[in-house]
Amino acid sequence: MCQFNFLVTNKNSHSSEIRKIVSDYGLNYEEYKFDIPNFVEIRTFLTTTNNCDCGSVLGKKYSDDSSESDWSNEQKKLERKRFSKRRIELLLEQKRREFAVKNSKEIELENNESKKWSEFLNDNRLKSKLNEIGILYHRFSGELKNEQIKVGKEKINLVETVNIEFFKNIKENELNWIKL
Repeated sequence: MCQFNFLVTNKNSHSSEIRKIVSDYGLNYEEYKFDIPNFVEIRTFLTTTNNCDCGSVLGKKYSDDSSESDWSNEQKKLERKRFSKRRIELLLEQKRREFAVKNSKEIELENNESKKWSEFLNDNRLKSKLNEIGILYHRFSGELKNEQIKVGKEKINLVETVNIEFFKNIKENELNWIKL
């Protein structure tokens, strides 16, 4: 299952003017038409510049696979393999170090992506073109063209309240309008 992030605007937005602003922040702005029931007055734009947005800060709280291992269970697994106590200690120490390195890299990536989104949403050029912009992500079970998105909930947020925790707490198929 791959995650894709979308920017959402109202029907009468000028995409060519916004595309330049979006690209300045390393995001894509390719219009993608979906059949979203009850949302005929919106336009959706795919933001990925790669194959997908897997690992994105958007919705990280709900897709986070970086939680720390249960070290006592890890120890029991190694004991069942009949490793010596010293070898178990060394293996656990190595796994903890690997986890710490991986976790610190993920935190750095989250902070960088969150900063990019925040700076984009606070860009004065964007504010002069739009009153609000939406953020939505969806995990696709198949090809983009065959997927149907059902927006579950709409939320209105002020740009001043947008931070890393906001991005991490966005739920899948939840349309978050950001008042610029």
